Amino acid sequence: MIYLRDDIGKTLYEQLYEIIRNDILQGQLRKDQSLRPIRTLAKELDISNNTVSRAYQMLLSEGYI
Repeated sequence: MIYLRDDIGKTLYEQLYEIIRNDILQGQLRKDQSLRPIRTLAKELDISNNTVSRAYQMLLSEGYI
């Protein structure tokens, strides 16, 4: 389960990026495993599509996905 907070001094996309990155590094999420679609995850977390997209773009640019 993903929990994002708006009171810790990090943006929501940074938090999401770190959670997914940590899941990949810990082996809970394989590098070649599909991530949930942007709209689905955004709806589940009640955040904007842009927030999820930005986190995914960071993961992609750093080679995690």
